[in-house]
Amino acid sequence: MKKNMSAFGGSAIGGKNKIALSLLAVILMGLPYLQAMAWSPQDIEFDPGENILRNTGLGQEMPIDLITNIINWALGLLGLLALILLIYGGFIWMLAAGEEEKIQEAQDIIKGAVIGLVIILASYGIASYVFNNLVNITGA
Repeated sequence: MKKNMSAFGGSAIGGKNKIALSLLAVILMGLPYLQAMAWSPQDIEFDPGENILRNTGLGQEMPIDLITNIINWALGLLGLLALILLIYGGFIWMLAAGEEEKIQEAQDIIKGAVIGLVIILASYGIASYVFNNLVNITGA
């Protein structure tokens, strides 16, 4: 009596086919490494501040502006998350129907969201102050 071995219990593929499939899998997994090995970095003359596009290939924006934009973007997302938590806590409180446990849970969520929002706004102010002074001091 012959068992069906094609699902998870075994394999219906013969020995030579297994070797061929294994070899094909190894070749396909190795292609990205071959491409990375074929890449050769270009020599770049370092000339700080004069031409960032030519030096790094990242664009003409100053690195401090890029970092500032990333921080502002991240703090904006965190502020949005705090606002969503604030609204969620309000909905839980409205739908609590007088149950003390749900009201306490909603109050805890709202307190946490307000504290988080204060921390986010403070960190935005600190980051803005530091980066503005860094630009003024270094003249970048």
